Amino acid sequence: MWTGKWWHAIQARLPSGEALAPVIIAMDKTQLTQLSNSKSAYPVYLTLGNIPRAICHKPSQHACILIGYLTVNKATRSQFTSMWIILEPLKRAGIEEINVTGGDGAIRRVHPILACYVADYPEQCLVTYTMLEYTLTYQYPIG
Repeated sequence: MWTGKWWHAIQARLPSGEALAPVIIAMDKTQLTQLSNSKSAYPVYLTLGNIPRAICHKPSQHACILIGYLTVNKATRSQFTSMWIILEPLKRAGIEEINVTGGDGAIRRVHPILACYVADYPEQCLVTYTMLEYTLTYQYPIG
């Protein structure tokens, strides 16, 4: 992410003294219980794009946080709406900016902006409300 041109392009559009915090959202279907195969959900995780790989890939560093769950149902408007609700505070913070205290104690104005959404194809369909197309195309192929 640090080598991408978009980061520099967005940063150049911000006022002097303000910084971009690229946000990464990830989700994957997860079993909630060991005893029953019918209990599963889609946990939604958040991390920042400027966290070094050595820290980000260690669960003990807590660089990735759980921000919500989506239910596992047939494609309905509720999953799409739920994702919209989960990300609403991020949208507002990206527009209005937030004050963040750095490691050096200085307070900086930061704009957290969704930079990357990491998910398998079924999860991408789920949050864009296109699961019906996925179901018909991949689970029940014609011919």
